[in-house]
Amino acid sequence: MCNELAFRVAAPDDLPALWSIRNLAARVQCAGHYPPAALETWLAAAPSDGFRHLLRQGHAIVAEQGRNIVGYTVVDVGERELEALFVAPDHFRRGCGSQLLARAEELASQEGIVTLTLSAALNAIDFYLAHDYELLAIDDYAHRSGVRLKRGVMQKSLKISRRSS
Repeated sequence: MCNELAFRVAAPDDLPALWSIRNLAARVQCAGHYPPAALETWLAAAPSDGFRHLLRQGHAIVAEQGRNIVGYTVVDVGERELEALFVAPDHFRRGCGSQLLARAEELASQEGIVTLTLSAALNAIDFYLAHDYELLAIDDYAHRSGVRLKRGVMQKSLKISRRSS
């Protein structure tokens, strides 16, 4: 289990570590769900300006074990969407993703988001279903890298918990 995790707001300087975790996790988890060439095209894309903006806004949370980032999540408050959730492969299936998802939902709820949406990679659909997300559709998504990938469009109703002043 990931019992010894510490959570903090991600800093823009964390971007290289976050992107590395994304790429490692996706190469392991998405293999067999997507054609290798499509997966590599997607993973070769640099972080978008929008992703960098979300980091600067403080809407990204990292999980650390010791001083090592082992996972992260990003909420796009304006779009009411879970933008990303990735865990380092050596921390798969140990509860880290569930803890990060709970933190993301808490952040979204504090920001007044009633329904949180997300686009799940095919391999992640069961994870989100196990956390009470509803699968609305499976469709093709045109990624900015030019590749088309299948995804699960999902949503969950959240309980609102306002920040205390």
